[in-house]
Amino acid sequence: MERCDRVEEVEKIEILEFLLKNEEGKEKYAAEVLYANEVYSVNCVTMLPCTPSFIIGIMNFRGKIISVIDMRNFLGFTMKKIDADSVKKVIVMKVNEIEVGIAVDSIVGCREIFVSEIQKNILTITNFNKDYFKGMTKTRSIILDIKNIMMDKKIIINEEIV
Repeated sequence: MERCDRVEEVEKIEILEFLLKNEEGKEKYAAEVLYANEVYSVNCVTMLPCTPSFIIGIMNFRGKIISVIDMRNFLGFTMKKIDADSVKKVIVMKVNEIEVGIAVDSIVGCREIFVSEIQKNILTITNFNKDYFKGMTKTRSIILDIKNIMMDKKIIINEEIV
């Protein structure tokens, strides 16, 4: 009898964990590193009038103007608008040709997790778009589905002012 030593490949993803403050304290979120272009210390975010409440403003990122969004507001966890002057760190996310900065309070770090560890049915959030969430890690980080968020029609604003 021939013994077969097969190493089973287990799918892993690398995530970037970050903190967002809310009324109760801080929540830990994560996004796949695959979409994270850079963590950027911000000097200046310029507010824009007549934009959705989740858009904090715009910033110059390596010669390009990109929008900076408040993920708490975008997801509907709060309606309170963040002051542009309070933004100090931004994770620049890129999906296809779309680049957006996500304002964060602090970066926890990067780590690899097994896809099988992601608890998909743990999120009992009602009245929220479940396509925005991949699940939760064992350490209680909410994993955001950045691709679905960035491809949402609310993010892609393509209007001309005449």
